[in-house]
Amino acid sequence: EALEAYKEALRLMRAKLGNDHPNVAMMLTCVGAAYQCQGRHAEALEAHEEALRIRRAKLGDDHPDVAETLNHKGMVYFKQERYAKALETY
Repeated sequence: EALEAYKEALRLMRAKLGNDHPNVAMMLTCVGAAYQCQGRHAEALEAHEEALRIRRAKLGDDHPDVAETLNHKGMVYFKQERYAKALETY
């Protein structure tokens, strides 16, 4: 249920704010986390990649939200037992 709620919120945010708004990136991070909890790692990484692209473009590489997204990506790699990739991402 959480994933569906996040996806609906993401759809509404995209409609009102556009695809590249930082709030859209925040919701993509939530969607990615929900996918990760379900073991849907490829979809989680896809959501986190899009969030990372938006956050870097809108907030800059040194913003704490960029670090948060990198942490989420690293956690997905860790769950996949891709430890070197996780360390590279953290």
